[in-house]
Amino acid sequence: MKSSSAKSWDRLLLFLVYVSPFLFPMYLFRFKVYGIPFTFLEVFCYLFFAVFLLALIVGVQKISWEKPARWYYLAAFVLLIGATLGVITAPHFIALPSGVMMDSQKAALGVWKGWVLAPMLYFFAFTQIIDDGAKLKKLLLNFIYSGALVSVAAYVVGLIGEGFTYDFRLSGFFESANYLSLYIGPPLLLGVYYMLRVNFIGRHDEILNLASVTAMTHALFMTQSYAAIIAVFGSLGLYILVILVRYKIGLKKLVMAFFGLVIVFGVIVGTQWNSRKFQQFMDFENRSSSTVRLEIYEVSASLISDYSLTGIGPGLFQSYYQTNGPDILERAPMEWNIPHPHNVFLAFWLNAGILGLLAFLGILILAHLRLTYPIIALWAIVIHGLFDTPFWKNDLAMIFWLVVGAILILQTYGSNSFKKRTPPIRKRAGISRDESAKAKQLRA
Repeated sequence: MKSSSAKSWDRLLLFLVYVSPFLFPMYLFRFKVYGIPFTFLEVFCYLFFAVFLLALIVGVQKISWEKPARWYYLAAFVLLIGATLGVITAPHFIALPSGVMMDSQKAALGVWKGWVLAPMLYFFAFTQIIDDGAKLKKLLLNFIYSGALVSVAAYVVGLIGEGFTYDFRLSGFFESANYLSLYIGPPLLLGVYYMLRVNFIGRHDEILNLASVTAMTHALFMTQSYAAIIAVFGSLGLYILVILVRYKIGLKKLVMAFFGLVIVFGVIVGTQWNSRKFQQFMDFENRSSSTVRLEIYEVSASLISDYSLTGIGPGLFQSYYQTNGPDILERAPMEWNIPHPHNVFLAFWLNAGILGLLAFLGILILAHLRLTYPIIALWAIVIHGLFDTPFWKNDLAMIFWLVVGAILILQTYGSNSFKKRTPPIRKRAGISRDESAKAKQLRA
């Protein structure tokens, strides 16, 4: 039996874990301490880790190094080393074309502590605190609800008149519509999974989850982020493929499931076909989002060839793009203010060097050694990352480590979500395996 003091510590740690997803957008609130910039999200991570350390010191919390946790922690540590080397090897100052002398090493250090170190401390602490699937479910439900709140808040800001871009894409309180789509993609997919596969203990949880999925789906569509839409449908397609193969349902149902997914995707494409944004998306000759991306990839490849080992340093892509881009492209870039390379693999390599890229690949391999249901959110991050840059931003780094941590926890303590069991949706339809077996015998 645990003492009352130990139970109090457990409640405090669990409370901090459960409330954490609602604080991810708090990086928008910034302040300085003795000239050093911080965000409220960053400070929360430090305080959360400090409470976790105190629990270790008083003996109510222990560190588990079970497999595969040790390998995930090793990969995270390699990423930290890679990002640290990027900061150390970054130039002290960069002269920008605007004439501003940028303190690049200070900027890289700020990104290192806010985007790499703080989320990593959160990842280590919460994966030590959450030790079963039921606790993880509560955390992920809060993550889903946080995505819904962000979606609703985006509409509220839009009603005020500041939450839409010039081309009427929903951005909310984020700098761009892409950032909103990057945020809500993973919780939306987890919400869809829970809606179809999980038996809720209380009816209110089921209603809240359905409402959350509805809000996030509409908000995602209003962002008009084609990369996010591709990521969501791509993840669902992979999930259907894995489930149907594992259940051995057969080729007919496999084709039907994919056909239904293609129809829905086709309807979305049809609604966008004549839009200006879609025409620009398909334009590879004139100035468009696609041709700008091709320029970004060309510059990124050249930078990687010059800084293949250590990268250019965390958060310094835009300054390098502005100073090196014209020479690499042999012309002025179509866009000058490009903060990221618009590809998650290129981003890890450029921000944290070859060690950062290897760490990211290692995490992806570990996550697929045993498939658990949060993998659907990780697939969305990776697919979206083929066109944009998840992780390298305060809240997106937290989302990445939350999803990876959820996979780690289920691989260590939980059950495999892909095991062969009857989906709750079938139970609610009044169909059981025994009844279907009897029906087959009668037909025979």
